Amino acid sequence: MATRAADDDCSSTASFEEVGPGVSSSLKKQIAVREGKDGAKEQTEEDVPDVLYYVYYRSPDGRVSHHRKADKPIDVTTNYLQIGEGSQDDKKPVLEIITRVTASYASPSSNRLPPPPPPPRFYRPPPPRTRRDTFIDCDYDSDSTDEREYPDPSGITVTKVETTEMIIHSKHLRNALSAVVNYYPGVDFLSDRVVLEAPYRILVHHMEELERYKYSQPRVHDTEYAELTTKHIDILLAFLRTTLGAQLDEEHARWSHSTPTATFENFWLLLKPGSIIYRKVEGHWSPFVVSRVTSGNNNHHGRRGAYSDAYLIDCWNMEFVNTRIERLMDSFFMHPFTGEQAIHSLPVVPARFFPGGEKAITEKQVALGKVYWELSKRPSYKEYDGPLVGRDGCPNGNLRGRVIVDCEGYDKFRDHDGNRGRMPMIRAGSPRRGLAPPPQPIPPKDQLPLFYPRCQCTACAQSVDKKGESGGPFAGFEDLDPNVDSPPSNDLFFHVLTDAIPAFVLSERRWAMVQVEHLTEVRPDREAFKYLVLDDDIKLTVKSLIGKFASEDGKVSPWPSDFVANKGVGRIFLLHGSPGVGKTCTAECIAELTRRPLLSLTSGDISTIMSASSVERNLSYFLQLGERYGALVLLDEADVYLEERRTKDLHRNGLVSIFLRALEYYKGVLFLTTNRVAAFDSAFTSRIHVALHYKKLTDADRMRVWTNNFERLERDSGGKCFVPLSTREFAYESEEMRDLKWNGREIRNGLQTAVALAETEALEDGVEKVTVTDKHLRAVVKMSRGFKDFLRSKRGWETEEEDDDEEEDAESEVSLYSE
Repeated sequence: MATRAADDDCSSTASFEEVGPGVSSSLKKQIAVREGKDGAKEQTEEDVPDVLYYVYYRSPDGRVSHHRKADKPIDVTTNYLQIGEGSQDDKKPVLEIITRVTASYASPSSNRLPPPPPPPRFYRPPPPRTRRDTFIDCDYDSDSTDEREYPDPSGITVTKVETTEMIIHSKHLRNALSAVVNYYPGVDFLSDRVVLEAPYRILVHHMEELERYKYSQPRVHDTEYAELTTKHIDILLAFLRTTLGAQLDEEHARWSHSTPTATFENFWLLLKPGSIIYRKVEGHWSPFVVSRVTSGNNNHHGRRGAYSDAYLIDCWNMEFVNTRIERLMDSFFMHPFTGEQAIHSLPVVPARFFPGGEKAITEKQVALGKVYWELSKRPSYKEYDGPLVGRDGCPNGNLRGRVIVDCEGYDKFRDHDGNRGRMPMIRAGSPRRGLAPPPQPIPPKDQLPLFYPRCQCTACAQSVDKKGESGGPFAGFEDLDPNVDSPPSNDLFFHVLTDAIPAFVLSERRWAMVQVEHLTEVRPDREAFKYLVLDDDIKLTVKSLIGKFASEDGKVSPWPSDFVANKGVGRIFLLHGSPGVGKTCTAECIAELTRRPLLSLTSGDISTIMSASSVERNLSYFLQLGERYGALVLLDEADVYLEERRTKDLHRNGLVSIFLRALEYYKGVLFLTTNRVAAFDSAFTSRIHVALHYKKLTDADRMRVWTNNFERLERDSGGKCFVPLSTREFAYESEEMRDLKWNGREIRNGLQTAVALAETEALEDGVEKVTVTDKHLRAVVKMSRGFKDFLRSKRGWETEEEDDDEEEDAESEVSLYSE
């Protein structure tokens, strides 16, 4: 019968003190070979088999009372027990299997347990306990079994199997394992005595490699050494097949189903250290390299209760942190599931069983990793359409817009955004009974092997093995500067590069984590400037002035040094005029024309409490970003901070001084918009390079705005939306539309509302094409007229002209200020 194995540490290794088979002096005599009920022969001193089995029986008081050894697996439940004396010879078996059990003892004449033995005369404190010997609660090194207390071993009843361990005595076998085990943190085969706990996971994970090694041993091995190595490998593999063969065959058969399945008890077979697994992080599958797996009460974080029977998986991936790409460790629980489950449905999926096939997902991840490597070198201006990764304190949800991917800038500026330092990623799996997973301490970084594994025998140590001396599969993975270092040639590096990368979201002016696969190149709207409704002379002036600021390749780059040598060499544009005449739109169209990012700010971005310190800090932050990205910075409604200073208002005077200093030293292109230019402090006018005045829209201008909006609606919808001639005529010529005197922003908003009404109607009618009719526009006009009538009745508000501080009789629409 196979040895019963207790649940063990998935690391499969431990370093216990030597456990001797000593017995009481009264029993030190020649023991005859006797066969028990299980067929196992008790061993004498003269007989040392290839595999030697021991069973140690611990009494209720915690001491080893008896032990048993045999050349076959021992049935620990057998009532008859032959006490044997261990060999004192130096000769050791190839493998030694030690099982420790807890047993109760009954008197032959009664079922009552004997009283516990008296305490020892002198207390001997136990040796310090380490992480790997947490199962050992008694002194197995005792030199006596104290047979006087338990005179009749036939009364033993085994109540619990504690641990089963294997001791590898064969140096040939240890050297062979050194040659095939590449990455198994915590394992060392160089010591004279290697102890592994059942079910010997490291050995099971390398059974195929050991089988191949028998026929591919190094050429420096002589015939005798190679044959003995082969023999010892066969002994080990035969033991594993005898002990675990049925269990392994059943699990492998489950993997071969049309829909591969697995059981929780044997899921560790798929968690070989160094292999790639996928787990969901914020709803998205991400690749990780398995470092170490523990289970049961033996997990190294000491979890109990709902977590004591879970797998604790330590893993790592690669990520940009503080100017370098480094390995980041992570840890999470995988909780038990019942019966057989489809592997692809589990919270952890090995790469070989990932839906769609391992080859497809590997090629995809490697390609994404190469993109990540390039993006980490410098800021990159990108389009994004996809979900956000809600980690590191960043927002989640979905985003469609333009971003600037900037790994180094994220580490430098993220604290301004209220984001704290990088936090552990959300972990896969959740505890039973609805409990939220507790925060996991990040495991210490393990040591990656620098070279391929090789045999540690004397002959191999003295030989030169080119493969052994060359870098292993993980060579060059640590601490890489993308701008200086070359990436490893192994695609594994790119495979496990994280696909979540930090980016600055231009529309929200904050940082977020985006997924690399949803990033695309920016497609600037080259026709945007054409749709801008301005006088031709103004458009020509603007186009001439900003032409030299255009980015040739559309890539993000700081403003050139020859352009920003000293203070006062930036370019400040003042756009002033009534609301809705195209001031903000001008800055947006210029950004499209120059292929540069537009950082559009409001007074709320600068400060909501209007304190000098917050204004200075936030203004400096955004202007630094503008310089770093070579962006056009737009400060909308700038009059809030640029109003004329007053003698008695020291607080406002301080704000104006901060802005004056910031504009003086800004090294980029800045657009200021206002409809109250008369309120500006006179000190600002000398710092403005170009001032553009926007007149109110005429009926002809409104017709052009309507036409441009209709054309863009049909173009951007891909023909889904249609605007008939009747709708256009109503917008151009109807008296009720002309009486409203809509500005450009109102025209855009009104058309969007009409489109929404038309889409609802098309959905109700079950038609795909959306037709925007004059009926929809009339409904919007009616709502707008009612709103304006309400304002007139409540505020005495008559026309926009009464609230406009702009001078209609301005001598020139374009003012150029000399420096």
